Amino acid sequence: MTRFPADRTDWPLILLLWTTGLLVASQFAKVTLTLDSLQLLYAGAPVAYAVSGVAVVGILGGAMAGFVVARFGLRHAVLWACGLSAVLALAQGMALPFWAYMTLRIAEGVGHLLFVVALPTLMASRARAADRCVVMGLWGTFFGVGYALMAVIVPPVEAWGGLRAVFVGHGLLLVAVFPLLWWALPRGIIAKRTPVPDPVEIHRRIYTNPRLAASGLGHGTYTALFIALVAFLPAALGAAWLLVVLPVANLLGTFAAGFLARHVAAPRLVVWGFGISALLFAAMALSGLPAVAVLAFLVTGVVAGGNFAAVPLLNDAPRDQALANGAMAQLGNIGTFSGTPLFALVAGSLWGLAGLSIVICSFGVIVAGYVYRMAARDCPTSAPTGQLRHIAERKVSGPS
Repeated sequence: MTRFPADRTDWPLILLLWTTGLLVASQFAKVTLTLDSLQLLYAGAPVAYAVSGVAVVGILGGAMAGFVVARFGLRHAVLWACGLSAVLALAQGMALPFWAYMTLRIAEGVGHLLFVVALPTLMASRARAADRCVVMGLWGTFFGVGYALMAVIVPPVEAWGGLRAVFVGHGLLLVAVFPLLWWALPRGIIAKRTPVPDPVEIHRRIYTNPRLAASGLGHGTYTALFIALVAFLPAALGAAWLLVVLPVANLLGTFAAGFLARHVAAPRLVVWGFGISALLFAAMALSGLPAVAVLAFLVTGVVAGGNFAAVPLLNDAPRDQALANGAMAQLGNIGTFSGTPLFALVAGSLWGLAGLSIVICSFGVIVAGYVYRMAARDCPTSAPTGQLRHIAERKVSGPS
């Protein structure tokens, strides 16, 4: 396995990988932002599923993706993901029947899944220990920043020509970044040709190991909140401007988490973040103030960044980080997929939205907090259980 010098951080490569992450976020954003036009194009078809089609692969194969990336290597995983995603994005620019378009969207989920497992693992592997939390905080912003940039770049689309331009443009950007990745990506990281285990065994290996599962559980709990509340809170609070401000507040919290994790252990940020968020959601219901909702989203952003930062903190080996990122992808997609329908049941009531948010945050404090505590016990550190200071400087051996 090739190791980067431990005393410096490869910032140019990390920024290239983060920029690639913006194109990964665009795999969702390009459809979300053109959904009305797609509904006109495919009248009578269940077009809304085109948004979540990419997530289906993450739900079914997230855990497997961690193993696939670990087996074939980070470089190969990113290059294959980029090439496949470019071809599929370009193909979506053709006039297709709805069933064919949906097939391409689901297939696009393969590239998306490889990206979200391999990119953060690579970024962590090219950062020195002191910068790793900041790098993971930066990675945690890729989705929100990618969406925001697409919202600025993509003009109102009314005709098929405009739709085609969006999809083909996304594909061409992926084509453009491919040679940069080919030239810049390191070789030989965690490329170990082990036999492919049974999918049941892979899930058992990940979800019985707290170090591999903790961040995914925290992330899945967080994603159950985020998209659903962005959709329903502005109307419930009578403040349409929250549709823009809430994601921005969340982004600021996610990026800040990387710096906070230099001083406070990332798992502790997650648990305290869930607890403070629960209190803020209660205050929001009592006061009805949109500003309190903004504060709650700032803190939930810290939760998101803390989960990303905890992956390399608890798992020193890139192979283990890939498996943990696979769990994050799987549970994160499950949270995104299930959160909106749950919140839709109480969307007519501010108290209902706040109450369900408090329940989910409490789950994060109790259940995710317990798994993080178990993960701390698995780490070979002399610190008392639950105190994760200095784990970043220690080696954590991976599973066999």
